[in-house]
Amino acid sequence: MAKRHSNEHYIVAIDIGSSKIVVLFAEEGAGGRLEIFGQAQGRSAGVRRGQIVDIEATSMAVRAVAEKAYLSCNTNIGGATINISDPNLRVFNLTTNTHMDNSGRVKEADVKRVIKTAESVKIAKAERHISSVTQHYILDKDPHTGQGVVVRQPIGEEAEMLEVNMHIVVASEQGVKNIESSIELNDIKVLHVVPSSMASSEPYLTQDQKDDGVCLVDIGSGVMDLSVFKNGSIVHSEVIQRGAESVTSDIADAFNTTFEEAERLKLKYGQAQITLPGEDKLIEFQQVNDINDYYLSHQSLIKVIELAYLDLFKLIRNRLNNGKYYRSLKEGFVLVGGGVKIENCDKLMSGLFKKKVRIGHVNTGLIRVNTNSVSSNDDLLAPEYACALGLLLFENDEHGLKERQSVNKAGFIKKLKLKF
Repeated sequence: MAKRHSNEHYIVAIDIGSSKIVVLFAEEGAGGRLEIFGQAQGRSAGVRRGQIVDIEATSMAVRAVAEKAYLSCNTNIGGATINISDPNLRVFNLTTNTHMDNSGRVKEADVKRVIKTAESVKIAKAERHISSVTQHYILDKDPHTGQGVVVRQPIGEEAEMLEVNMHIVVASEQGVKNIESSIELNDIKVLHVVPSSMASSEPYLTQDQKDDGVCLVDIGSGVMDLSVFKNGSIVHSEVIQRGAESVTSDIADAFNTTFEEAERLKLKYGQAQITLPGEDKLIEFQQVNDINDYYLSHQSLIKVIELAYLDLFKLIRNRLNNGKYYRSLKEGFVLVGGGVKIENCDKLMSGLFKKKVRIGHVNTGLIRVNTNSVSSNDDLLAPEYACALGLLLFENDEHGLKERQSVNKAGFIKKLKLKF
């Protein structure tokens, strides 16, 4: 059994997906880089298209994976950061301002005051505010010209007026409660609930990409999570209730086979584009309620997969066009999630969108796997773990004072605050 390191403070992420649950343990290593020292994953239950529809089933599935995670590193889960892929997610960008006192310099109290004003925006009783991200601050904005000094960190700057632009995310109160109940039934404290789209972007996007305009797409089993960045900050988040399982369903329908057999065909033989048109082969498979063996053309399978992925990508394009974000994506798209394991899906999307499309690669300067502690046949830095990795990196205070929640073995919560 793996033994704990001398550092007793660590972070736990629990990614609850439609088909899989992932638990990761990490602690701060050399140079501030996070090191994963424990992990487990298992089948999800009670989740449909990103929403928890059976709290008891989800809670039991979380418990099974949490127990495996404990065995991987001999460490209890006192508290954890959890994801949410709420189809009722609502996002908006807003601006508010405040006057400085007679000192003429921006202080931490001024920043907190203007942020608190922004966060006090009225929302529906059936909603809960789950995230606020500072996009930028403006010093002494002229009310006539709209011009001012744009800064990322205003503390210490001279100004009479401080304005903040923020990205606010709210989710359905019931959706958040279902997540909390599923976790807390296992005596695990929910430290933060983070939108999956925002978490997934943390390990995969560079500041240059965010500055120039980029969209991260996390293709999960039941949903696709989108996050759009431009001018260095997030400007849009969205959940689309379609995912890679719709590709599997299309295969099952096309060849009259079960969902499980269709998933096997997709993962073993799947491609999103035909690379060598002249080459083909027969693939053995079984149809529903039939013991006989059947054969299908590899190219016919690829064609079904291609059409299914095109449907997903067109949904993304329509949503981005509706929000008028599509034209601003100079850096194109970065794809993560289990749905990007299918070969050539990035090329198919690039051909449709006429923009750069890349499969995401983790910034290993931020996070690594401690191979002395973790034994896994899976590559934990692969794109399918994007959300879980991002939950580890996500720091709750997005306004300029970084804040990481750590939990020791006794379950004591300690906040480590670091200034930019």
